[in-house]
Amino acid sequence: MEHENAKPQPTTIALELNDETLIEQLIEQVLEGHPRAEQWRKWREALEERLGKLLEMKAKGVSEYPDLDQRIEELKRYIAVLREEEIITEFVEQQVRMVIGKAKLEQMMGEELNGI
Repeated sequence: MEHENAKPQPTTIALELNDETLIEQLIEQVLEGHPRAEQWRKWREALEERLGKLLEMKAKGVSEYPDLDQRIEELKRYIAVLREEEIITEFVEQQVRMVIGKAKLEQMMGEELNGI
């Protein structure tokens, strides 16, 4: 008869902690549907590219837009917000990985101590 409070076998837990799909799912849960850092980076880079083109137009004296300076400032603000979201999200993702890494280490140390 198995004890009701029996802990899962360490090898079962180890497999789960090493499962990259599980780690990604945990990150998604923590982010609660918000974009990943990679997505924030892509959006930021796209706006930076657009900003570069507008700055180039301004330097050449091309005035395709009557409110070019306003558009440039607006893009700079959007880029700053995207960069901030990217940094925060990257931090959260790293924290999830760190917690899992710590759990792996504790598990490995427990297995070593149990084997003595």
